[in-house]
Amino acid sequence: MVSMRNIVIFTLLLSLSLGVSAQRKRRTKLPPPPTQEELAEQLRAEKYDHKLQTIERVVFIDSILVNKGEVVNVLPLGAENGKVYPYRDYFNVKGKDTPDCTVFCSQLGDRIIYAQQNAHGVMQLYGSEMIGGNWGTAVPLTGLEDSVSMNYPYLLNDGVTLYYASKGEESIGGYDIFMTRWDAENQRFLKPENIGMPFNSQANDYLYVVDEFNQLGWFVTDRGQSGDTVCVYCFIPNDSRHIYNAHEMERDSLVSLANISCIRNTWTDMKQVKEATERLNILKHSSQRIANADFNFIINDNIVYTSPQQFRHPKSKELIKDWQKRKNELVSTSELLEKYREDVHLSKETNNISIKELITELEQKQAKAISDIYAIEKEIRTFEQR
Repeated sequence: MVSMRNIVIFTLLLSLSLGVSAQRKRRTKLPPPPTQEELAEQLRAEKYDHKLQTIERVVFIDSILVNKGEVVNVLPLGAENGKVYPYRDYFNVKGKDTPDCTVFCSQLGDRIIYAQQNAHGVMQLYGSEMIGGNWGTAVPLTGLEDSVSMNYPYLLNDGVTLYYASKGEESIGGYDIFMTRWDAENQRFLKPENIGMPFNSQANDYLYVVDEFNQLGWFVTDRGQSGDTVCVYCFIPNDSRHIYNAHEMERDSLVSLANISCIRNTWTDMKQVKEATERLNILKHSSQRIANADFNFIINDNIVYTSPQQFRHPKSKELIKDWQKRKNELVSTSELLEKYREDVHLSKETNNISIKELITELEQKQAKAISDIYAIEKEIRTFEQR
């Protein structure tokens, strides 16, 4: 039988033990709650790991480092793809407060999309169209109200698919590239989608453009760069999205592909790479003017004709005459169109129907000329490379 003395001793020891334990708990400091910045960084890390599992298989064929302000000058886009301008150049504005933005202008010069601050000081995409020779009021693009810090827009030739850069909850870090499409039935853009890796990263990823005629694309990023230097990558656009099998690859390999550490690691079909490189070289040569040459025609990356007499194939010799004629007509049409547009812009008679109808007619003529010239060029190159 337990004595009363033992019970008292046990009770005292238990009380002493509990007191020491409680005192230790009081002395233990709880860690402070995470800050908003820490929570945001944790969320970005989780998004990065998620995107790392769905890296798109993209073939990159070229890259170049340039100053960010010179990006638009190294994009060898043909006129049929529209054009990208620095905001300061397109709107002819200067000063330190000029926004670091780009303006997309359509092939016919009758539609622009650009970024500017809204009433709340947030960068938002606006669009304006030229109707009957007059620019309409610039309005925010509907459907993109929830996006923040939007910039660097580019609209595909289908007039439906829009790419742009944005910061926000769906971004991995900094600017990310997003894609959306115009919903004609509801007259608004659909909910944008982050196009994922390897195009997006924890750095800033900017302008994304595609030359559908030559099956080449470019995008701009400052990943791994310092100051105002950015890298412009050239890639082969995919018809559909295919991803790497993340379950069969080491994390280091996935990170390397996501960062585009080595473009050669993306080369799986050398024939495809060779053909794309040839197309790129032709575009590069096309964008360069040959000094003191009245005539130039790009055959491939190694051959540039500076005289009609250099064409070898009989069919080419016939086609080049038509090509020259259409090129001259295009120049005349474009100059006349520009003159009438300026006249309408400066005129107080905003309802001048005859001039507006003429502008519409010239725009249609210009579009057809561009399409015909492009088709003739492709046909000539085919004959000359046989």
